[in-house]
Amino acid sequence: MANVTLPKIFVEKLKDQALISIVNNVISRFGEILKKDNKLFFFPEYTDHGIDHIQDILAASANLMPFETYKILSEEDVAYYIMSVILHDIGMHITNEGFSSLLEGDFDDIRVKELDSHTWKDLWNDYLSEAKRFNGKQLNAIFGDEDAIIEVPDFSKPGKISLEHKLLVGEFIRRHHARLAHEIALKGFPGKPQILEFTSELEQKRKNIIGLIARSHGSNLRICLDYIEKIHGKSVRRVTLGVHAVYLMIILRLADYLQIDDSRTSIQLLKIKRFSSPISAKEHNAHLSIDSVDDKYQDDPERIYVSASPQDSEMHLKLKRLIKDIQSEFDVSWAVLGELYGKFEEKPEIKYRRITSNLDDEAFIVAQKYVADSFAFKANDEIMKLLIAPLYGDDPKYGVRELLQNALDACRERELLEKVKGRSFQGAIKVEIVKEPNDEIYFQIVDNGIGMDADVIKNYFLSAGASYRKSMDWQKDFIDNDGKSKVRRSGRFGVGILAAFLLGNEIYVETKKWNSGIGYSFSAELNQEQINIFKNDKIEIGTRIKIKISQKNVDEFKPIQKNTQRDYDSRGKVLWHEWFTLTNPKVSYVYLGEELVPYKKLDPDISDKMSADWSEISPKDFNKILWTYSHTYPDPKITCNGIVVKKNRISFSAKNAFSIAPKIGVFDDNAMLPLTLNRNDFSRPLPFISDLVHDIYKSFIAKILIIGDILTVDQNVLNLGSQRIDHPGVGGSIYGLWNYGIGYYNCERNYIRDYILCSKKGFILNYNYFIQKLGSINVLFLQTNNILKSSKIDLDIKDYFFAHSYQKINAIYDYRNAIEANSYNNLTKTDHGFNSRIHMKRDRYDYLFTDDYKRVPRWLKYKSKAQFDVEDWVCLSFDTPPGNIISKSFLIEHTDNINFIRAHKCDCPYPGYTELDELLEKYIGDDVVIPYDLEERRAKYPLAFKELDRYMRMYT
Repeated sequence: MANVTLPKIFVEKLKDQALISIVNNVISRFGEILKKDNKLFFFPEYTDHGIDHIQDILAASANLMPFETYKILSEEDVAYYIMSVILHDIGMHITNEGFSSLLEGDFDDIRVKELDSHTWKDLWNDYLSEAKRFNGKQLNAIFGDEDAIIEVPDFSKPGKISLEHKLLVGEFIRRHHARLAHEIALKGFPGKPQILEFTSELEQKRKNIIGLIARSHGSNLRICLDYIEKIHGKSVRRVTLGVHAVYLMIILRLADYLQIDDSRTSIQLLKIKRFSSPISAKEHNAHLSIDSVDDKYQDDPERIYVSASPQDSEMHLKLKRLIKDIQSEFDVSWAVLGELYGKFEEKPEIKYRRITSNLDDEAFIVAQKYVADSFAFKANDEIMKLLIAPLYGDDPKYGVRELLQNALDACRERELLEKVKGRSFQGAIKVEIVKEPNDEIYFQIVDNGIGMDADVIKNYFLSAGASYRKSMDWQKDFIDNDGKSKVRRSGRFGVGILAAFLLGNEIYVETKKWNSGIGYSFSAELNQEQINIFKNDKIEIGTRIKIKISQKNVDEFKPIQKNTQRDYDSRGKVLWHEWFTLTNPKVSYVYLGEELVPYKKLDPDISDKMSADWSEISPKDFNKILWTYSHTYPDPKITCNGIVVKKNRISFSAKNAFSIAPKIGVFDDNAMLPLTLNRNDFSRPLPFISDLVHDIYKSFIAKILIIGDILTVDQNVLNLGSQRIDHPGVGGSIYGLWNYGIGYYNCERNYIRDYILCSKKGFILNYNYFIQKLGSINVLFLQTNNILKSSKIDLDIKDYFFAHSYQKINAIYDYRNAIEANSYNNLTKTDHGFNSRIHMKRDRYDYLFTDDYKRVPRWLKYKSKAQFDVEDWVCLSFDTPPGNIISKSFLIEHTDNINFIRAHKCDCPYPGYTELDELLEKYIGDDVVIPYDLEERRAKYPLAFKELDRYMRMYT
């Protein structure tokens, strides 16, 4: 038989032997459940809920009742209360068989419908549906694993019930154990093969009151009061069936709340046991953190004083909330007692009105090593986890980028503040991969920047989506009177810290603000409910972040070995040490003690003296945009404030004449660049593209006007040389000239070609503007072998413009393009006058134009007219070709080194690119034939040479 020691005052109150017998029988039967080694099947890690707990509740209850109140209470009050205390947590002791009994509907017949709308089966199904949607924080709290998988246990196979199953069911029972206490009073303790009856000696309505008192400790007090009024009538709410039910509810609630000292757990247990459930571990630690509960030696006799010594801020705040909740319970209890019994002289009361603790004592708080405040990542529980992989592709290198951006901003901010005080400062950041003595690999980033105080840590660093740069404190120091930023900033959205968890599951931070004497350190996991912040005045100004790299990510940080598969796989990607391309702040990278140099030459800053191979523009809202086509700088093609946005070239609009964008450096203090949330692309077209293209057009015109070492025409001699302008933004090539044709462009679809057409007077660009200014031109195209016997060809081209190519014409497709001069805006050949003359080798002609095979279109055969043939050559004319300047003797002489000749008329009726045409009109004008001699050009186009001088210096 269980031995429950009742408070002396309770024993003295009980006189009726029948009542004493009922109480003893309940203690005897249910005490056996409570004392069985205190093993809770579904709560293997919970604090004490056995006989000792029952006796503590009874003792605390007796202490809560003033002596005068005992005079008012009846024997039934005491007897019913003792049995309610026995029942209040009895549901936590339910077994697998008992829980199965609930789910099978064995207790549905006594469901209290006024309080419970669902059966146990319905409640369980709703709970399982909810459990499958638990977020990481909830899973971690219950199972100790934020990735735990919810599995429904098979209660018919007790041997298969795992610890995870027990924890899942235990959470369900914990939520509803107060209801279960009520139903046990009505029917008995669930079990198989039979239910253990509560008592057969009381009427059901009296068992209902006992069950309701037991239930009340986990329910809303006023709902229980409303139930009494509904069932028994409002007139008996103060004394129901001879008992002060509501008062007894209040006593049980307070007595249960006050079980907060270390008597409910064991410090030895904590030393030897690892708890699967963080909830259980925290409950044990909470009790052990209570040093004493004093209700005897206070100046205020109605006060209870709690003395605690929590070891970290999480426990400090937990106990502080507990004390606050108990005080709230006192307040509500006194309010209800006042409403029910306030007008009566004899009324039940509570001995105490208030509870306080040392946790609010300022001297105690200052003396602790931890910061006694709430710190945690602030965001929707799941949004933090869901954001990381979609944003950054689960790539740990983005974690490096985000932490580096924060460090860069911190250094720049401190630099400005030091400058205001007249002090010089050099920002320095060290990004390092280190191996600890235990062979674990860690990522570490250290900066000497502005650092953080407790407020910044709490409200910004740990708060996803909250940007410190939007706060009044930051703007006071770094925003001028016009609302413009006085400091360059890389961070923008406030989600960057999430990316740190791409490297590993836990981060360690040390930080100290530049004007503070106190530093702070903490470690944190993403779903950690409370982060302990410790004070440390030995930390240096700045921030150090250290993360243990998860095993799957270790290889991502190994230096690239050239000419390996890994080197091939990394092309087009930014490596972890390649994110920053500027010189200030100074960033160094170290891998296991070896310094890595990401770039031989870094990009210029806008404060640097600009070299000739860079150009700059100052579009609205941006500080500067720098651009270059030089390959001597870091290979990422667009950066923002020195941070790589895209390693590959960006795409120009189809309305631009150039197919290839330059390398672009954006300097954007006011965060106007439309970056996507992951900072790898743009949310809308770049707002400065028009200004940039305008500037590139100027550089293109400058390149045209200073071009040298090109093909020239001297009387009747063609001095063969390059016919390319070789501007890096232009995608065309002289070697593809036969394929693309001359002079015909649909400028909404095709990019400009960067080759020139040469005449006796000078050259023009193969572009609409030039051809249209001349009205109409005759063009002569020669396809030659790679190696000519001479770099000169004797040929009087008369009024023709000349071009040649070394690219071989081999396949049928090549010849068709060469003959048809494909670039007619998708018009069929019959829609446009062909007006061409072709000279080609006889064997090629016989092969292509044979009647046996359809190697060229029928219309082309129909249009072609053979004018003559000589030795290996055939001459064909189409429509109305220009006058022939190719003699038979010329063909015979050059049989070995010329393969194909085309002469045609070109009038180019299609529009060009408006912006480019406007600049050409300004700098070239109507006289578009550019002299071969540079000085003649200078004299002919003085405005261009004056205004485009800085662009010309890019190419000299």
